[in-house]
Amino acid sequence: MPPIELIIFDMDDVLCRYDFACRLACLAKITGLQAADIDAAIFRSGFDDRGDRGDFTAEEYMQQFNDRLGVAVSRQDWLWARQRSITPDRAVLTLVEQLRDQVPVALLSNNGPVLRQGLDAVFPQAVELFGERVFFSCQLASSKDEPEIFHKLLEILDGRAGETLFIDDSECYITSARSAGLRTHHFSGIDALVPALRSLGLSLD
Repeated sequence: MPPIELIIFDMDDVLCRYDFACRLACLAKITGLQAADIDAAIFRSGFDDRGDRGDFTAEEYMQQFNDRLGVAVSRQDWLWARQRSITPDRAVLTLVEQLRDQVPVALLSNNGPVLRQGLDAVFPQAVELFGERVFFSCQLASSKDEPEIFHKLLEILDGRAGETLFIDDSECYITSARSAGLRTHHFSGIDALVPALRSLGLSLD
């Protein structure tokens, strides 16, 4: 097998723990609406998925978000709810810091334009680690359940599929990446990730 020349990390539930229920509770506090109603209008309706796929600018997304809820939510409050819903995984972030001294690393997340523009307020550790190699599905007009998104990203990064490792907690996205020719690790925690990386010839403390 060729050596790994690029590692792509998922964000939620890999680099950080994501609590969707907490996010809904924060939005309920902001709006005065029931969490279940917010979930139905924004997430279960498919609207947020469209944002992830790049169907809206950040301004268009926020306008339709507010229209759907019938309540004015500022971008700052939206980002606050998102920030409250994540807990950075310090062990994984430290691991990424070690890895980037050996191979290029990148982040790929299914998320929309509001988070893309406000990531420094929500998850500054990711911005510090990955810099310009943070990619959201919205800017690639696709989703990780479609192999095409990986082809697009590799073209941007000048990477080769067979020399790229993709790390994600979703079996669906792992399957998609494999279909695109990438090597993969289905993330279940750092205890399994570290030996997997060592088996690929990467040096870790």
